[in-house]
Amino acid sequence: MRLGVFSDVHSNLEALHTVLTYLSKQKVGQYLFIGDLVGYGANPNECVELIKELKCISIAGNHDYGVIGKTEISNFNDAAISAVLWTKKEVNKATKDFLKELPLTNKFKNFFLVHSTPKQPELWRYIFTLIQAQDEFADFEEKICFIGHSHSPSIIEKNDKKNKCILINESKIKVKGSGYRYLINVGSVGQPRDNDRRACVVIFDTETNIIEIKRLEYNLEQTQAKILNAGLPPILAYRLAEGK
Repeated sequence: MRLGVFSDVHSNLEALHTVLTYLSKQKVGQYLFIGDLVGYGANPNECVELIKELKCISIAGNHDYGVIGKTEISNFNDAAISAVLWTKKEVNKATKDFLKELPLTNKFKNFFLVHSTPKQPELWRYIFTLIQAQDEFADFEEKICFIGHSHSPSIIEKNDKKNKCILINESKIKVKGSGYRYLINVGSVGQPRDNDRRACVVIFDTETNIIEIKRLEYNLEQTQAKILNAGLPPILAYRLAEGK
């Protein structure tokens, strides 16, 4: 089976359309969504509808919960707070109901899904270093943990016997067998922040054990125009072009 794994759409309909079209052509058999469908962009209801149609296994991100009042937004930056407040006014009942049902974590076969961190996911912490990552492996037992939140893709491999983690600087690898586990950040569909403006998605083939991070160009200018026309903070449009 081929898995399509993606995160941090942030109401970017053009990027989401591009990613889902690509995954369909790749004959993906199961979709896994790692949180933050809404926030920042101008199409929250449309993005939620697409995910609902896929019947994918999904979890919540901090912006999803922020919009429905299930998490505090006072620690968000000003632009993010403005986007959450705008989104609250724009979302319909069906979207709210869907977001309310999203769990903090989920599991599929030998995969653990969490938006932020396996340990205390409700605190919405980030994993930026190998030391931070190493601490998190104790809080899941599955072969692979898929995360999002930082909007920067990465593959961290842990050798359980040596209790050692390494960062793999490749976009395509073969997952090793017994004794190795992985923490994989799948990046962001709609708001990349690793200096690459392209949408990010991960494909994992469970038969070959090949996992690949893919980058895709989308109609960024249309997304920017929608954000500006909606009256959202201009920085949310302009930074898309820089991948920041």
